[in-house]
Amino acid sequence: MFSRKSIFIAALSFMVFSAPAFLANEALSAGKQYDLAVGSLRGTMGRLGAGLANVINKNNKEFGLSVTPGGGRANPARIGGGGADFGYSFSNFSANALTGKAPYKKSYPNLRGIAKFWDSCYHQYAAKELFDSGITSWRKIIESKKPLKLAPAKKGTSTEYVASQIVKHYGTSYKELTKRGYKLTFPGAGGMSRAIRARQIDFYFHNSGDPNGAGIQAAQGRDLVFLNMDNDVKKLLADMNFKPCAIPGGIYKGNPKPTYSMGLSGVLLTTTKMDAKTVYSLLKIMSSNLKTLGSVHKIYKKWKPSVGAAHMGVPMHPGAKRFYKEAGAL
Repeated sequence: MFSRKSIFIAALSFMVFSAPAFLANEALSAGKQYDLAVGSLRGTMGRLGAGLANVINKNNKEFGLSVTPGGGRANPARIGGGGADFGYSFSNFSANALTGKAPYKKSYPNLRGIAKFWDSCYHQYAAKELFDSGITSWRKIIESKKPLKLAPAKKGTSTEYVASQIVKHYGTSYKELTKRGYKLTFPGAGGMSRAIRARQIDFYFHNSGDPNGAGIQAAQGRDLVFLNMDNDVKKLLADMNFKPCAIPGGIYKGNPKPTYSMGLSGVLLTTTKMDAKTVYSLLKIMSSNLKTLGSVHKIYKKWKPSVGAAHMGVPMHPGAKRFYKEAGAL
């Protein structure tokens, strides 16, 4: 197991070598320290968390944030169980953790929402020749008599978990597909984009907002078709607290029309244990430094109180309610 100190040092190293220059000079607040659980340190949540920790630690003396790696699916249980004080997750996983619905083995009724940050959709990238051969849906992918080359997303991620549930929904498993001759690989978004361009795979599953850089590169390097999500898969995901969404047409080469799928929202969580003053101060400092934060990630450029106050999958924290009421968003 990594010690809390070693994890924090790793997070700071990430900021120094991978984030914008101003993050390299981050100084911890002299006040109480809280853990902020993100996803991978180099991913969206990691970058959002690094930026937030920086502005919090620079602009107040009452509390500070220490970034620790985690995951969108794991973080609700970690936060609810006292393993982290704050953390990023997704609205559907937060809602499921609140009530103890799968994939969680117990409920965490103490979870509370601070802010929504972004919306994303599940993208289903298929090689045009695969689509033209009649493979136009998840069902046909699974039932294909010809073994296919698929990338269900990076192992252990929330997206890969969803892919595994879709495969299970059709009465099979990764293991069984492999026995039938399917080639399954599990790279990250960039790896999937490169693999489909190199014709190492013919289909991949990815969750992102739009436009997605890796997706744009994939569509520029090979003729691709975005698949509409099967109606029965939509129902499966709706039962898991996902929501309908649309990928706009015209963003990705060869896909001029909207594509209909299911998606979720990225949110920041804490628990009922966190005092209202701290949550209020966090949002106040963040909202006052959006220009600085926008250089860390474009999500901050689009953020405003009306976005933050939207559905988070769990009840809103009292400190967040105070902030959004003052901002006119409630």
